Amino acid sequence: MLHFYRFNSDVLAPVPASPRYGPRRGRGSEEDCPPMRAYSAFGWDILSSTDMVFLRKGEGWELEEPVDLESDFTWEDERFAEAEQEGVPLHQRNAWFWEEDQILPHPIDPAVFPLLRNQVKVSTLHFLATDANELLAFTDIPGMRRSFRVLEALVDTDWYPASYPWHCVLELDPNAERVEIARAEPLCRVFSVRREHYFAREMSDREFDDYFRRSQEWIQRHRRGESADGTSDIRGAYGSSQSLSRFSVII
Repeated sequence: MLHFYRFNSDVLAPVPASPRYGPRRGRGSEEDCPPMRAYSAFGWDILSSTDMVFLRKGEGWELEEPVDLESDFTWEDERFAEAEQEGVPLHQRNAWFWEEDQILPHPIDPAVFPLLRNQVKVSTLHFLATDANELLAFTDIPGMRRSFRVLEALVDTDWYPASYPWHCVLELDPNAERVEIARAEPLCRVFSVRREHYFAREMSDREFDDYFRRSQEWIQRHRRGESADGTSDIRGAYGSSQSLSRFSVII
């Protein structure tokens, strides 16, 4: 299970992924393919909670109007108690860039920094956690063609309780002068993955014989006829038999 906590009440909650984004383009398009639709609908979409406009500046970028958000909750430790002070809210910027010659949170070599000029870190504004032995994958939104892409990542949200909202890394189109992300636009995709030892093993001849026999039986069971060249017509059979994962959000 994915557990989330919003930085404040203005932050949009994740939503179940959609099998299709934008108007349907007709038969033969990506969203008309059952396996691609299934992948498109797999996971949750993290929505942008602020409007963002990135403008080209020299060899890099700048955020036109950075937004600093304040948390609805307050934080305090023993220092506050000793000073008899009340806790304070946290603050989080919506997006920020890598810094040349930075050391923290991790160093960037001078030769590497030019390769990162088109990247920006965007906060999801969510604290995220998963159950034991569940990792969290961050990916792009399948099938969406935009002026930026999400750099994929797999994070250990089961044992690592980050003290800040998780962020995703976007790579802006190096040929663009302006990139806009509107509030409520899907920012990135997340889904949980079991931490396991996964295996791949070649079938034996006997196993493959059984597999191929079942494939031919399936065709005979679902075929609606055949074309003039003898090709079996099984249109719609796979899609109508799919067993899809379901994703919900509980608030």
